[in-house]
Amino acid sequence: MQNAQFSVLLRNARKRVGMTQRQLAEISTISVRAIRDLELERTRTPRIQTIRLLADALRLSKARRAELEAAAGPFVGEPLIDELIAPPAPLGPIIGRGRETATLTAMLESSGHRLVKVVGMPGVGKTRLIHEVASVLHQSGRMPAVCIELNGPGPVGDDPRDPANTLLGRIADLLGCEPALDDLAAVLAKNDILLTVDGRDLDQDDELMLRLMLSRCPGLRVLYETCETSPTAGDPVFPVFPLAVPEWARGEARDADLAAYPAVEFMRSRCAQLYLETAADMEVTAAIARICWHLDGVPAVLEAAASWLLLYEPAQLLDPAAGLPAMLTNALVNADDSLTAWLARTVAALPVEDTEGLRRLADADPWTVDQAVGLLGGPAAAALRAIHLLRTLGLVRRIAGASGEPPRFSVLNLVRHALPPRTVTVQRQLTCTVP
Repeated sequence: MQNAQFSVLLRNARKRVGMTQRQLAEISTISVRAIRDLELERTRTPRIQTIRLLADALRLSKARRAELEAAAGPFVGEPLIDELIAPPAPLGPIIGRGRETATLTAMLESSGHRLVKVVGMPGVGKTRLIHEVASVLHQSGRMPAVCIELNGPGPVGDDPRDPANTLLGRIADLLGCEPALDDLAAVLAKNDILLTVDGRDLDQDDELMLRLMLSRCPGLRVLYETCETSPTAGDPVFPVFPLAVPEWARGEARDADLAAYPAVEFMRSRCAQLYLETAADMEVTAAIARICWHLDGVPAVLEAAASWLLLYEPAQLLDPAAGLPAMLTNALVNADDSLTAWLARTVAALPVEDTEGLRRLADADPWTVDQAVGLLGGPAAAALRAIHLLRTLGLVRRIAGASGEPPRFSVLNLVRHALPPRTVTVQRQLTCTVP
C-alpha cells in the first residue's frame, strides 16, 4: 500500500486551502473516488500523473510538491489486476456452457480477437456466459476484467452528460486514471485487460469511443452482448444458442439419457428445492424433459416455467408448455425486451417470402439443409440465404445426431407460436336476385 505519510500530506494540503474532496476533484479532473482512496490509503503506488495534477490544483510550492512526490515513493505500480475490483462472482455454477466458456476465453486470449460480440435471443444466457468468462480470466490472473454498467449510477451523481459518467469516465474511474483517452492508453500500455459492457446500453458515441480505445490501447479486449445479429465488418460474432434438449417427441431419446441433456440438468437444478424426488423419479424427469423440449431449452424461459412449480407439479405444466408457452414466461421482467416480444418483432421483420418459408419448415419434421432447400423451393441460392438467416437469428436449432450424419435442424417451438396466423382467402359466390 502507499506510504501513510502521503495520505496525511495530501489531506492536510487540501484542508489548508479550504477545499472539499469534490472541489479538488473538479479542479484537478481526478475523480472524487480516487481522491478519497488516496487519503484513506486504499490506493497502491499513486501514479506520477495523478500526483502532479493534484499538486497543480492545490498550488503547492516547489518544496511541498517535492515532499508529496517523495512521500508517494517510487512510481512503479503494482500489477493492474491487484488494483482492480474483481468482477461480480457468479452465484452458482454455469450449466451446459463449458464448451462456449472455453472457446470464448481462448478467443479473447488470442491477439486476433479484440472485440467480440456475444449475440443471441433474449434469455438465452449471454450475460451469464460473459460473467463466467470474465471471472475465469480475472481469477486465474491471466487477464484483469472490468465490468461496466452504463445504466447504473456513475462516479459523479446521475447526470449522464458529466464526463465522469460517460463510458470513458467510468472505465477511468475503475482504473484509477483520468477520464482522458491519453491517460487510459498510458495505463493500458503494458497491460492486457478485458472490458465487458451491455451492448444494449451503448449509443453511437460509445461505439466510437470503444473503437478509439481499441486503436490506442493494444492490450484492451472488449466483450459485449447484443440481440442484434448483423455483424460489423471485422468484428467476430459469438452466437449463443439455447441449451440442448432431448428429442423425446420423436422417440430419439431414451429415459436413461434424459438427465444428461443440459436443458434438463438446468431445469432439474431449479426444481430440486421443491421436488427432491427429481433425482430418482424417472417420471418426473421425463415430464421435465418434455417441458424443456416444448420451451426449446431457453434458460430464462425454463427459469420462468420453474417458478410455476410453486402451484403445479411438473406433469401439470406439460399442457401449458405445449399450448400456451407465453403463459409460463410471464415471470420474465422488462416486457419490452422479453423473449416473447423479441420473437414477435423478429418474425414480423422477416421478408414475406422468408416468413412463408419459415412456416413450411416449422410444419416439417427435422430437416437437413438439402431437405430445407427442397421444402423452400425456388433458386437454391435464395433458399440457402433464407436458411442461413433463420439460423443466424436463432429461430431454428440444431439437433444432435450420430457422428458422420449431416446435421439436422428444427424450428423452435416458441417460434411456431410467434408466427402470424395464415391468411385464408375465402371466395364467396355472389348471387343476384331479380325482383
